[in-house]
Amino acid sequence: MSQCIVPSDAPALQPLIDAMRDGVAVMSQDGTIKCVNKAWRQFAIDNGGDSDSHYVGENYLLICRKSAESGDGLASQVEAGLTQLLENGSEFRIKYHCHSDTEQRWFELLASPMELDGEINVLITHRNVTSLELARIDLNDAEQNTRNLAAIVATMPDAVIAFDTDGLITSWNAAAEKLYGYDRAGMVGRSIEMLYPPEWPHSAKDYVSEIVASEIKHFDVVRQTRAGELLTIAVTAAPVRSASGEVTGVSTVHRDVTEERLAEQRLRSVLDNLFAFVGVLEPDGTLVEANRAPLEAAGIEAKDVIGKKFWDCYWWNYAPEVQKQLQQSCERAHAGEVSRYDVQIRVAGGELLWIDFQLAPLFDDDGILVNLIPSGIDISDRKAMVESLKTSHDTFQNLVAGSPFGIYTVDADFRLAHVSNGAQPVFENVRPLIGRDFADALRVIWPEPFVSEAIGLFRHTLETGEPYHAPSTIERRQDSNEVESYDWKIERITMPDGRPGVVCNFYDLSERQRYDEHIRYLMREVNHRSKNLLTVVLSMARQTARNSPPSEFIDRFSQRLYSLSGSQDLIVQGNWGGVSVRDLVESQLRHLGEAKKANGIRLNGPDLTLTPTAAQGIGMALHELSTNAMKYGSLSTPGGTVSIDWSTTEDEKSFTIHWAETGGPQVSTPDHSGFGRTVIERMAALSVGGHVELNYAPDGLKWQLTAPIGEVALTGGAELVKIPGEN
Repeated sequence: MSQCIVPSDAPALQPLIDAMRDGVAVMSQDGTIKCVNKAWRQFAIDNGGDSDSHYVGENYLLICRKSAESGDGLASQVEAGLTQLLENGSEFRIKYHCHSDTEQRWFELLASPMELDGEINVLITHRNVTSLELARIDLNDAEQNTRNLAAIVATMPDAVIAFDTDGLITSWNAAAEKLYGYDRAGMVGRSIEMLYPPEWPHSAKDYVSEIVASEIKHFDVVRQTRAGELLTIAVTAAPVRSASGEVTGVSTVHRDVTEERLAEQRLRSVLDNLFAFVGVLEPDGTLVEANRAPLEAAGIEAKDVIGKKFWDCYWWNYAPEVQKQLQQSCERAHAGEVSRYDVQIRVAGGELLWIDFQLAPLFDDDGILVNLIPSGIDISDRKAMVESLKTSHDTFQNLVAGSPFGIYTVDADFRLAHVSNGAQPVFENVRPLIGRDFADALRVIWPEPFVSEAIGLFRHTLETGEPYHAPSTIERRQDSNEVESYDWKIERITMPDGRPGVVCNFYDLSERQRYDEHIRYLMREVNHRSKNLLTVVLSMARQTARNSPPSEFIDRFSQRLYSLSGSQDLIVQGNWGGVSVRDLVESQLRHLGEAKKANGIRLNGPDLTLTPTAAQGIGMALHELSTNAMKYGSLSTPGGTVSIDWSTTEDEKSFTIHWAETGGPQVSTPDHSGFGRTVIERMAALSVGGHVELNYAPDGLKWQLTAPIGEVALTGGAELVKIPGEN
């Protein structure tokens, strides 16, 4: 460690200067640094100085001179000050900064003469005055801020009034003079309560307590001017504290919001009396305002929803998908888009109410988004009306679609607009249909001149509104060559687009016409067959009477009538359209009893329908054969059987039915021929234009009828039209 280089006083001087906190050096008259203290040495080490000698033995004046020659103005001042001190013994003092990379520092150099060994030396002290300098800067800044604040307060457009904890006014700016009409000189020192209206419920100390508790407070009050006018004042207040933190008073800013509050009240009154639901949201979706209508509808108060995210409020939080839809709408509104849709909100009692909802962004004059504005209109009645209308429409549409009448419409452009289910068969060959030119569609279906006449009638009704009715129109279709009959009527109507159109209602009379023709045919057929039947009955009565004793006539004639009646029943059941061979055979064997039929009768043959005439003739023959078998033939003894077979030839030109008895008594040719044999041989053959082979074989009777197929079987040409509705 460097030591003082002066001889006699060094031992006593070094400890003395080492005890000093400031950096200290002793300089001789020629400028040589004779010794330094501990603080000097440490400063040299910490700041990149001479860490070996710490400048002891160096010429301080020479160092300053060299730095001055390099442009260091401080070094020049120090050299001059030290030189003057050595000449006349006067102290030298100068302040300078020595900032580091990490902090700002200020020092003061103090040079004083001192005598050592009879010579004048200089005690140089470098004192760190950073804290003092920073305090001085802060004080200057505070003074400047105070001056600036005073200037701001003095020129503020709002009234600034300060008062102490007792309510005595300490500050009153020009805006306060203008607002209340009192000069500053007359107000400082007076109570702030002189501005309160008569019987105002709060004192100045009440406000001081509240303001101190909340640090800063915003509230509206009513204050009275010098002229006696009552104003609504928006007050912003904050406590004033001393340097020690003690509250010494209150500073307030007063702004006249009388007109603004009246406007807000009028707006609030308008909003609260609106039937619509209206609110105000922060840009992030927080609800800050809502009018009376949605609150009353939901049975809630403003405090229940204000400050919440809009989608979390009572109206929306009944369904996550509804909340999500609203949240997405808020995001779009935040981006500048307007959303509008119908949605259900929850109201009192948990019921759901349909509203026409809109969410729109609100921008200020600079285009900055300030709020989101939700609004909604109750459309429950409209929804119910639309639903009712839809139901009525669907009901009407179903009635039209299911109606047996045909209905179709033609629009103002003369194009097919609607075709009911009942009308579809008429237009079955018109494709495409809806939107098709009506004249073109009609020309596909109907020939001239009818089609041109119909088109003209439709155009006339469309143009004039004059209806037209055709009770019976019979025409042959061009597309199918079918003859059809219609009762049709056309009228002008107003179409959904508001323009006129034509509706055609028609009823297809074709089926009715065919039905009438069928009835007439049946009547002719009944008349013809009745005559034939009476002839057969008369002949049957004569032959039965001729070949039967009087005691047997009734029984035998009745049985033959029952047989004829059975065939006739089958003919009628078939609508005079024919009788199945199997049905005919079974009906004529019914009088044998179920046991005989089950054990003694075998039937075999294809499905074949006989004409009514063939059914009568063959039926009577089967009755006679079965009666004879019961009395004299195979069915008269146990174990006897009858086989009945029928068939057609391969070329389907002839029909054969065969009766064969086995297992009965021995058979021989009868001595005389009665009515039964006449029926079996002659009447059956005559009824179908065929011939009969009758063989009285000993082992059993054999009978066979052969006839042309055209005389026996019912073909398409002979088939009668089926009566609608009958089985």
